[in-house]
Amino acid sequence: MAALTGIALGLGIVFLATGLGMGWLRRFALSPLERLAYGGALGLAAVSYGVALFASLHWLMGLWGLLVIVVAGGLWGWRISWRSLRGGWTHRSWLNTLGWGVSGLILLLTLILCALPPDGNEWDSLAYHLAYPKLYLKAGGMVEVPFMHQSYFPPLMDMLFLLGLWLHGESCAKVFHWAVALLTALGIAGFSPSRGGMMALLWLGTPVVAWQAHTAYVDLSTALYTGLGAFALYRGVREQSTAWLWLAGVMVGCALATKYTALLSWGLLGLIGLAWSLRARWGQGARTLLLAGLLALMIGAPWYLRNWLWTDNPVYPFAYEIFGGRQWSQAQAEAYRHDQLRFGMGREPYALLLSPWNLTALPAPFADPIGAPIGERVYLLPTAGMGYLATLGVYVAGGVGGGLGWLLIFALGNLVGWFFLMQQIRYLIPVFPVLTGVGGVALERAGRLVQYTYGGVLILQGGFTLWLLSATYLTDLPLALQDRDAYLTRRVQIYPAIQYLNQHAPPNAGVILLDETRGYYLERPYLWGNAGHHRLIPYETMHQPEALIRWMREHGYRYVLINRRFTPQGEPEAWRRLYEQAIAEGLLVPCFLERGVEVYTLSQDG
Repeated sequence: MAALTGIALGLGIVFLATGLGMGWLRRFALSPLERLAYGGALGLAAVSYGVALFASLHWLMGLWGLLVIVVAGGLWGWRISWRSLRGGWTHRSWLNTLGWGVSGLILLLTLILCALPPDGNEWDSLAYHLAYPKLYLKAGGMVEVPFMHQSYFPPLMDMLFLLGLWLHGESCAKVFHWAVALLTALGIAGFSPSRGGMMALLWLGTPVVAWQAHTAYVDLSTALYTGLGAFALYRGVREQSTAWLWLAGVMVGCALATKYTALLSWGLLGLIGLAWSLRARWGQGARTLLLAGLLALMIGAPWYLRNWLWTDNPVYPFAYEIFGGRQWSQAQAEAYRHDQLRFGMGREPYALLLSPWNLTALPAPFADPIGAPIGERVYLLPTAGMGYLATLGVYVAGGVGGGLGWLLIFALGNLVGWFFLMQQIRYLIPVFPVLTGVGGVALERAGRLVQYTYGGVLILQGGFTLWLLSATYLTDLPLALQDRDAYLTRRVQIYPAIQYLNQHAPPNAGVILLDETRGYYLERPYLWGNAGHHRLIPYETMHQPEALIRWMREHGYRYVLINRRFTPQGEPEAWRRLYEQAIAEGLLVPCFLERGVEVYTLSQDG
């Protein structure tokens, strides 16, 4: 039961990190829910930066020292914070109790599912969120991975994944993302305590949130820090408390360390906070906000400075027209943008107005095709569900006065940015906590009929999410716990080919992956081969397949893996023809063919 041990270790680190963060916030006047949420968020961020420090120094043995500090600091924090956690959790009502009950079931199920090794649907986990931390571990510390442009993204969560992999594998790593889902629920409930259980259920019962809670993705961490930052800004300006504004700056700074898209939230929250403060004639607040915004930039800055040193571009590979970037080109930037535009239902103004309805009723264009086939229909997991569409009615019924409108302006600004940048549902997750928190306050003001009807919608959605997760994953859990390889063979299309290479390829023989990026399970050196990923392979100088073979030999690449399931139809590009010609001429010899995956090795005579 190694996976269950990993879950237990991950939970232990989360518990101690939360105590550490609560200790640092001991002088803040926080409710118990807020203390846990902000303390956990701050503690996990501190652990992540500690891991990054030792990884950058190439001294992974120092992680043992970090754990000692976390244990001591965590126990200290829990000891001094224990009294402040007594009483005042949420208002008691049967709706709240029911909401917490269903939320607890979702949390329990997703925690159990953390025991599953990442399957083929967890594409980003296998392609980079777990893959490059594993490469760091093999290299003994943080190294540049130029063939994987996602390895340059801000890695607050990925550093926690590195710690989990180092300590006890994927299950331990996944628990950290599960934990941020829990902490976000606590933060939402702390913002709207009278309806905290129902609003926690809106968050956790959203299918895409529940699905991500058991994966090694990072979107929920951006939601945690963005949501807590927005809530702190609201409290700060409304109560005219500079302490809350500083806390908002810290949270938004941590958000900047999770994803580039948090830059939009940083700008929007800054502008909204300044406008609100000036309208309230609170000059000190406006000045503090400017300083808190600088603090946020300082917290996120190390990752952007690292990218500048490595690639000349702080937001690599984006903004190529402004900064340029090594191993990248204008053609690749345009291809990347084209790939982003394939999601959604157009960029016309009417599509923006219809987006709440389309996200609910027509989710397929906004989501990856992951779900449970029932009969002839596939029920998708990465969707927004129906809860947020229903929440619009709650805003109308309960009103959004008292400063809540400023938070909705922030959410609307993010929606517009999402609409024009990339209409992928998971990129909208960071505004869900804000929409949920505002909905909780508005729900308190709404009539009983609205509250009961809305509660019924959320319970129905939560039950549907529980069923969908169970139908998709739970039936294979016993197999995963008993026979990891058998589970992965069933759930990962390329796994038999990966096993073949792990068993038959010499330890130092490199593998080029074509039309495939999920290299996490591969125990050999590998390189993404498609021309759109980087410029390490000089395809533009290769006019004959012999030039490609010569380059492979010189750089230690002996195998080529091609996933034909994702090979585009039609006339192949020039770089792709090099491989096809090498195969046709016998320069690359087939050694494994199964499930649409082909593995070739260099000919001895080539």
